[in-house]
Amino acid sequence: MRASGIAVDGFCLTLDPRKPNFWWPELEALWRRGDKKLLMMYEVLARRLEDYDVFVNFNGINLHPDFVRQLPTFNVYGCFDDPESSDHLSRPVAASYDLAMVGNVAAVDAYRSWGVKEARFWPLGFRADDYDPTLTREQILSGGRDVDIALTCERVTEWRKERVDKFAAAFPEGKYYGKGWPNGFLPEEKRVSLYQRTKIGINIHNSTGPINFRTYILPANGVMQVCDNKSHLSQIFANTEAVGFDTIEEAIDVCHYYLLHDDERRRIAAAGWERALRDYNEVAVFKLMIDYVEQLRTPTRKQSESPVIYLRRQRQQTLVPRRVYRLKMAVRRMANAARYVRAATGRRWRLVKQKVRA
Repeated sequence: MRASGIAVDGFCLTLDPRKPNFWWPELEALWRRGDKKLLMMYEVLARRLEDYDVFVNFNGINLHPDFVRQLPTFNVYGCFDDPESSDHLSRPVAASYDLAMVGNVAAVDAYRSWGVKEARFWPLGFRADDYDPTLTREQILSGGRDVDIALTCERVTEWRKERVDKFAAAFPEGKYYGKGWPNGFLPEEKRVSLYQRTKIGINIHNSTGPINFRTYILPANGVMQVCDNKSHLSQIFANTEAVGFDTIEEAIDVCHYYLLHDDERRRIAAAGWERALRDYNEVAVFKLMIDYVEQLRTPTRKQSESPVIYLRRQRQQTLVPRRVYRLKMAVRRMANAARYVRAATGRRWRLVKQKVRA
């Protein structure tokens, strides 16, 4: 982003970068008992933000809404969640931000129903290493591609397995990769080359969407995209840039048709490629968020007290819950140690009895 002229700096919001984010029940518990590591991270962040105008929680994680409301910056909540995870991730916290940038185009109205004042669609887009920048329109329109169909996704969830298996049975010559497929995972370094050889890319979601990187990576590589969530797909690509479907049977029919009508497939693939490169590269989608911020941002808020002072008071007010939690943990460790000793003693005693019998 900085290389593109955008003044942005990073800050890690995970307490341990090797571990995943907290879901809401755990985050709420940590906040209510004034967890030392959590509040320390918040204090470091608060001090960093003293020199900034806008704060973007890019992945929507690990910040309690009570803390967010204390920040004097214009605060943006970015989140790319499936609705299955919203109750434990975005719904409890999104309304504490000034602007929610929603990665799932089908969920923008849901965010507003949660009390989010300003919610906008924020496409995931594709990254610099997701495509080959040397690809040209002429290559898409007249070049050779030797893979009819490709799909990279998991094949484990029962309802998904049923649908993708039905699709794969209709196109046994297709290339299928991911968890649960006989081919296993496709090595990352081979992903772009596969897409650049592919005519049609099928895109299947968990539920609502489109909300995955394939939505943007496929057309960026000159693949004609056939995607579910047909009605919402039209808010991202025109029907001349990608083709939507509502059922797997419809997807099968669409793919058969365009494999037989290659000129039409190529024109759609080329139009999708142009749209992706223009509107959905990572710089363009980041600037989209900046445009919304500039439209909505007012002069920096003046808080009644600094976030650092607020955090220190939170630490004082949670002294009792924190001590109770530490006591519970100590009792639990003692109980676990006692169980271990009993189990070890029991094993040793059984060995002694076995030796005596022998």
